[in-house]
Amino acid sequence: MGLPQPSCGHRFLRVALFFYMFFYWLIGVIILSIGIYAEIAKWNYQSMVDVFVTPSSIMVVVGVFMFILGSVGCIGALRENIILLKIFGWTHTIIFLLLLICGITALIFRGQAKSFVSKTFRNTIEDYYNDPDIQFTIDSIQQNFDCCGGFDFQDWENNIYFSCDSPGVTACGVPFSCCKSAKTDVVINTQCGNGVRKGIQHPYEIADTIYVTGCTDAVLTWAEDNLGLMGGVALAFAVTQILGIFMTFLFISQIEKERDEWDGGAPAAEPLRT
Repeated sequence: MGLPQPSCGHRFLRVALFFYMFFYWLIGVIILSIGIYAEIAKWNYQSMVDVFVTPSSIMVVVGVFMFILGSVGCIGALRENIILLKIFGWTHTIIFLLLLICGITALIFRGQAKSFVSKTFRNTIEDYYNDPDIQFTIDSIQQNFDCCGGFDFQDWENNIYFSCDSPGVTACGVPFSCCKSAKTDVVINTQCGNGVRKGIQHPYEIADTIYVTGCTDAVLTWAEDNLGLMGGVALAFAVTQILGIFMTFLFISQIEKERDEWDGGAPAAEPLRT
């Protein structure tokens, strides 16, 4: 007499969980690939940078983590390995709780969060010409959100190349991504921001040339205007995470239950006859 076969619900849950974990693994591969590509491109431009704090290095770390965790989950689902499934489930739970705590903390301390973002942006400005992917990130933010600097355009004084004490042509200037003409010109004038901050008394004097609003306020304003969309995305992400965690532990429970039934239903060994 053979062992009882897994139920249809067990098989369906196994397949659904595998596809969920495969999708998780696939996202990790994509993030890892983009991060590695950005790192290679960056090293083609410069010989040595502080790679441990750049966006591309963060993407590599996140991608590797998701790749490993996704692999553990896929193998656990296919092999019905309870240990691997528990590793995936509990790690997934911890990540979800950490993200939830970070989100709640950011909402409670919105004022401090704004100051932190402005300070971080201001510090990042110092490395604008030192790291290609930081430069790309800052330019993208400033162009997409019509802003300049963290708190305001004067933050560019913190960069040695744009400082008014700099001997170069970019002294007292801002990057081209701060220029309003950069969005409309067919050929971008990369020198449009040179010297625009020199001798100004009030932001309105250059408001027709560059964006004077800081990116922190611009991003927060955009977030407030799109609160419904962001809330929907956050809710969908949270539901997906919770669903994955629920399916993982439900599958573990089913495996343990069916194994107990198999062990309980196994025929007892007949005593030896003398």
